[in-house]
This record gives sequence, structure tokens and C-alpha cells, in this order.
Amino acid sequence: ASLHHTLPTPPYLSGSADGVMAQWLDLQLLQQGFQPQRKIQLLEGATVGDILKKISEYKKVPQSQIFLTEARWTDNAHCLCRMGPKTAGALEAPIPYSAAVPIQVKLHRNEVPESCVSLGGVEDLDDLPNILTVEAKVLRTSLTKEECLQLQDDLIAAYSEDSVQERLNKLKDRFEKEGLAGNKYARLLSDILLPAQRKVLPRWGFEAPPKGVPQMLAAIHPHEVDPDVDLKAVILNALLGL
Repeated sequence: ASLHHTLPTPPYLSGSADGVMAQWLDLQLLQQGFQPQRKIQLLEGATVGDILKKISEYKKVPQSQIFLTEARWTDNAHCLCRMGPKTAGALEAPIPYSAAVPIQVKLHRNEVPESCVSLGGVEDLDDLPNILTVEAKVLRTSLTKEECLQLQDDLIAAYSEDSVQERLNKLKDRFEKEGLAGNKYARLLSDILLPAQRKVLPRWGFEAPPKGVPQMLAAIHPHEVDPDVDLKAVILNALLGL
């Protein structure tokens, strides 16, 4: 039996008492049937890793024992891990690139959840408060050359997804046909890249976009003269039609 396929609901955003933006999420156990829930107040910049750290402190279990999953469309999931039991003796079937319904995927520690998340590795939500407030770790301000190249690879992969390229191609066609001004093209381009950047930037310790974009660019800046970094920048610009 597989886990129920439910469409993710949009995250609810609000402000915390100190003015920091917060995202509200539902937390339940990774089990079938009706499950008790808790609320997560995910403060700006916090990620899955921060949630797991907080849960491990309350549950007094190792972080390595627990994990979070979320319902995702397969072409939006960088980690295509189908969760749930499989038939005894059956071979692991390849997961299709696209499916008619979302599946539960295991979230990377540096991801930002998009909706209701399920907790695996424990049997109950006992010891967790009704509202679990999760703060962000300290944001990074620099990258090594190797980290910079890995970050660029992540961006190339995210921008190469079919859903992103389809929207980019439509924007390029519109730019050629209507003669859009450069600043308008850049603004529309930013809107298209927002979901992809939202996956990648928090994984590297930056805030979610749009705030995290200048932070990332500032960290990359010292390496811009490096030929390896410059080559990947050329690839990225080609993907974006720049």
C-alpha cells in the first residue's frame, strides 16, 4: 500500500513577534490513516535540517534517525525516493519522471518545505509542543571555489528542469515577438526562476529568494575571475537567454 496522494497546499506566510517573516506548516507522522498534527512556525531562512534539529531535541533521538517527507510532483523533486512499503520480493521499480499524482519524497536537509510535511523515524508526536517554532541557522556570507562550482551545478540542474525551460522558452519568444524592454525581461525572468532558486539557495545557507539572491551573488563575486567559475556562469546565462 502506498501513502495517500494529496495535493500540497500553499504555505501560509505571516510575521512573527519580532517582525521576521514566518511560514506555517502542518506536521504529521509518516503513517496511513488519520494522524494527529502539530503546527510548525518556520521562521525565514530556516530549512528541513533546522526542523529536524528542533524535533530531535524534543524527542531526544539522534537527528540521523528522523527524516521529513512531502508530497511532490516527480519533476519537481530532486530526491525521487518513493516512501512506503513495497510488495515482498518485488524489484524496486523505477520512478517515472512525471506522474498524474504527487508522491511522497524524502526532503534534503537544506530544503525549505512547501506544504504539509510527514515525520518518519519515530512512532508518535509525543513531547512535541502544539506549535514548534523553528529559527534559521546563521546565514553564510562566503563560498570556497569548490562550493561555488557546486552551487552553480545545482542552479544549472534546477534551471534545466522541463517546467522551468518551458516557461523560459515562452518568455524568450515573447521577448523576440513583442520586443520587451531589457528591464521587463529581467523582472519576468526573476519570477520564473523564483521556485527553482527557492529550492537551491537555502540548501547553501542563504535566505530564500528574493533576499537570498544578492547574498548568493555577493558570495560568488570573489570567484568571478576564476575561469572555471566563469565557464559555468556562461552556461547559466545561456540557459536563461542572457
